[in-house]
Amino acid sequence: MSAEPIPRLIRRFERLDARLVVTVTVTGVVVCLGFIELLRSPLQQLSRITVELLAVRALLFLGPLLVSLLLLLRDGPLLLGERRSPGSWGPELLASGLLCMVLLLYYMAAVIVTASLTLNQGDVVGEVSFLISQLEPARFAASLARAGTYGAIAAAICLHQAPRSSTGAMAMASRLSRSVLLGIAVLFCLDLLWTLAVDPLRIGGG
Repeated sequence: MSAEPIPRLIRRFERLDARLVVTVTVTGVVVCLGFIELLRSPLQQLSRITVELLAVRALLFLGPLLVSLLLLLRDGPLLLGERRSPGSWGPELLASGLLCMVLLLYYMAAVIVTASLTLNQGDVVGEVSFLISQLEPARFAASLARAGTYGAIAAAICLHQAPRSSTGAMAMASRLSRSVLLGIAVLFCLDLLWTLAVDPLRIGGG
């Protein structure tokens, strides 16, 4: 790796600020609360632990898609301002993939803690430990790999759109809108293909 890509990687990681972390964490909390509330009524015949596990596993499956879309919305304008040849995209794709993986860890922590607090019976620490123990290595690795892949794809979409329009506020808004819509469509299709082909909820015998 040459001297130039390293500062580019560092600059991208400097954008892992408190605001982005809070956004991802709040997303995990809100989505988890909503999902558990949806499960609570139709699955009253199931145990509290079963509802908790269903919520956590389903939300961790959604995590890579959610964090990659949040990163796309936050870093889209920055990447759209880059006018680089595809051969020089490497550092940006790597940085976006790694950032998504880091953000997924915050999201996972928010989901696990929220599920434990919402359905706890007084032993929050014990429930957090129990839910962490249910994250089989294969499922955990698959989620991280998906987050990294989705983050890199989202960055590639923005970089691909960057040289397509003239400069100016309207042109930037148009490119950002196109990139976000294309990113959502591509990532949702990839998630659907992953579900049909692999079904990560069954990885590791879950």
